[in-house]
Order: sequence, then structure tokens, then C-alpha cells
Amino acid sequence: MQTTTLAPSASGTSHGSGHPLEHHPAYRAAIGAAQPIAELAAHLRAPSLVETLAVACCDLALGFAAAPASRRRIAAHHRAWVAVRGIDRAVTMAQRGRRAPPEVLARVRRAVDRAEVLVAALLPGDSA
Repeated sequence: MQTTTLAPSASGTSHGSGHPLEHHPAYRAAIGAAQPIAELAAHLRAPSLVETLAVACCDLALGFAAAPASRRRIAAHHRAWVAVRGIDRAVTMAQRGRRAPPEVLARVRRAVDRAEVLVAALLPGDSA
């Protein structure tokens, strides 16, 4: 697997080429979860995990493109949260079944938990 190294931005953080969504923590967390999820997906032979993350990232982007507090934004962010929750359930099942190395499971658990919290924070009220 090839790894891409991102150059530090002017603020000193590695945010790549200045993608317009990089200033959204939930989007960064979802993108940051890609490598651990892909590694777990390879162990489980479950490419649908990566596909689900891709859909979640698309829904985050759609939500950020919509007007703040609009139905479109809320619905898109809710779909993203549901997708991340689905990945979370798959990680839990993999942990219970010991279907991947513990270090892989620990990395993906941290990444998915972070993404889930940050995506849930985009939802109004107690939706999450």
C-alpha cells in the first residue's frame, strides 16, 4: 500500500493541497479514518466498509454545500452519521469475533470513534 505524505500548510499542520472541506473537523476525521478502515476491510475481506466511508464523506460534503441549518444540510449530515455508525458496528463485531489483529482494531476504533463524535456534533439537538 502506497502512503502519501502531506506537506505542512502555512499554519504548520499537514492539510494537503488546501481542499475546501479541510477546515471542517468532521470531514478531516472521516478522511483520517480511511487508512485504518481500509486496513480492517482488507483483514475482513469487506470492501463495503471503505465504500460506506466514501458515501459518508460525500454526504458530509453535500451537507457543507447546503445552507446552514437547512433541511438538506441536516439530512446529509445525518446520513453521514448513520454511515459512520454502521462502520462502528462492524468494528465492534470484528472486535468481538477477534477477526483482525488487536493493533489494527485499536487504530480503527480510535479513528471511527473520533469521526463519529465529530459528525454527531454537526447534528442539531440530541439527534445523536
